[in-house]
Amino acid sequence: MNSGIKVVDKAFQVLNTFSAAKKNISLKELAQITQQNKSTLIRICKSLIKHDFLMKNSESGNYQLGPGSWRMGQIYNANFNIGREIKEILQELCNETGQSAGYWIRSGDIRVCLYRVNSTESELAHHLVEGSTFPLISATGKILLAFGDNNKQLMDDINKKGYAFTSDERLENLASVAVPVFNSRNEFQASLNVSGWKQFFTPKARLQFAEVLKDKQITLKKLLP
Repeated sequence: MNSGIKVVDKAFQVLNTFSAAKKNISLKELAQITQQNKSTLIRICKSLIKHDFLMKNSESGNYQLGPGSWRMGQIYNANFNIGREIKEILQELCNETGQSAGYWIRSGDIRVCLYRVNSTESELAHHLVEGSTFPLISATGKILLAFGDNNKQLMDDINKKGYAFTSDERLENLASVAVPVFNSRNEFQASLNVSGWKQFFTPKARLQFAEVLKDKQITLKKLLP
């Protein structure tokens, strides 16, 4: 691999270390998480700071994402200019099922929660923040793998049921029902899901949730260009 590409890969590795749960990270933590040596990390971080993608706290010495990262996120969100409509659909999903609702996309070997509406109906509601990332597991992961990779076996299984369902995969007692999202040209776009604790996902409830999801699936297909 070209050395320049390697440096870019390492820089993205640093940026991808940050999350809603890890907003401030020390050099030591960065080295442990990325498995990069500290001298390399210092050079990469200096460059990211120069271009506003990172900031360094003068007191703690910890790093955090800078305004450049926020700006890129805003540009991406602007390109995805139907975000408000999607959030409204998620709110409807949440209201009609009593569960938290999410719109997920794939990025390599992970799934990203692009939009999210958390249920407020119960203290037991499953909460996530937008931008959360997880491996390609659970119902949403199955959808993204099946339709993103054109995995015929998985697609046939999902199409036969009309939805994907999983429980106890990412977290014990957590359940999810998901359907694929297509645009108006019938191109696969994302995974739409509701999730919550499995006590609320009885066989009857799953079917009800799936019907609501399919209704929103049709709405999204008309909406997405």
